[in-house]
Amino acid sequence: MYETTQKETALLVVVKEPKEHWLSEDLALEFEALVLSSGIQPARTIIVKLVQPNPALYIGKGKVEELRLIREELKADVVIFNANLKFTQQRNLEEILTVKTIDRTQLILDIFAKHAHSQEGILQVELAQLQYLLPRLRGKGIALSRLGGGIGTRGPGEKKLEVDQRKISDRITRIKEELKGLGQHHDVMRKKRDKAKEYMCSLVGYTNAGKTTLFNSLAQADQIESSSLFTTLDTVARKFLLDSGQQIVLSDTVGFIYNLPPNLIEAFKTTLDELQYADVLLHLIDSSSKNLLQHKKAVDHILADLKLDSKPILTVFNKIDLIAPAEAEFLRKDYPQGIFISAKQGIGLLELKQAIASGVEKGALEVVVKVPFNRMEIISYLHKSCEVLKNTCDQKESVYWLRLKQDKLDYIKKQGFIVKELKKH
Repeated sequence: MYETTQKETALLVVVKEPKEHWLSEDLALEFEALVLSSGIQPARTIIVKLVQPNPALYIGKGKVEELRLIREELKADVVIFNANLKFTQQRNLEEILTVKTIDRTQLILDIFAKHAHSQEGILQVELAQLQYLLPRLRGKGIALSRLGGGIGTRGPGEKKLEVDQRKISDRITRIKEELKGLGQHHDVMRKKRDKAKEYMCSLVGYTNAGKTTLFNSLAQADQIESSSLFTTLDTVARKFLLDSGQQIVLSDTVGFIYNLPPNLIEAFKTTLDELQYADVLLHLIDSSSKNLLQHKKAVDHILADLKLDSKPILTVFNKIDLIAPAEAEFLRKDYPQGIFISAKQGIGLLELKQAIASGVEKGALEVVVKVPFNRMEIISYLHKSCEVLKNTCDQKESVYWLRLKQDKLDYIKKQGFIVKELKKH
């Protein structure tokens, strides 16, 4: 990795397109927080209202010239756009602005590279970086000759940036194979959880919603907590007990953000696939954020894209201690099914645990399975993979009352056994 000893300063450009529903000021504040998380010092933020994107420069030529003058006045080291630029746009902007110019995707990739520590996290970040760089290797402007280091150069590094497209493609293929192998490791771990009849609860939410703080509170863990964005990139799992004695596997995952680049979601597929196997999701929301509703919608949209919106989801409002009682009352009226907590102060955690217990039960099914005496080979599977509630026998068959997950039920049905699903009270 290349790091600078002196903090770089940046001129930030927030472009508001006509279809954008966020307020310009809110976009600017979030973008500034994102830049600060990368270790860059924002020098000034310029908001540009765009009617139609310019194919060559993304924004108008006159506005680019204005940015050049401001950049020279501030002596900013880099210009960062809160938009995803095409290669030609980025190259043309750099020629006019005469400094390194990066876009939103490159900024987020840089932050991800800073926080990736596990083998899986590092590979996923490198994959996303290489997929981003591949179409940009047609020329070597300022973007691809940054021997001085700084923002936009973490991760693969200069040597990988200057190899040809074929070698980049080969590296992408190898990384995907390595991630596939790590995915198989996750499969083994899931099978162990199934055998132990453990349920899994996954934390999801907007970045900086307090997921790691809640994770530490529930699982008595010591993961690093920070107000910086994307502190957690590597999925971490720990066990904790509900009051009933039921053991739950709790996992903390990468935080989401508005307008998260699609190639990042694809690169983190190995990590996000874990969410598919969760019995219940905790959607954690920062109740003190003025953009609470936008954050909730952004996460809901990503969960829908990942086809996770059909799972049991608990909406949990965190940092309730940071808002006025009147605000909390309004939230409770707007979200009567919500759970209101302060992970830092320990407020509402008992209610949350009770909700997790209910959520896990909703995700589980209760059935009656009739097992003829000539098909007793399934008995071992029932005891290992399901929770046996009751068992009786008559002259022809053995009858099992079970609590189990949907995939286990599908397997039993596939074996041709008579199954009756019980209605929950």
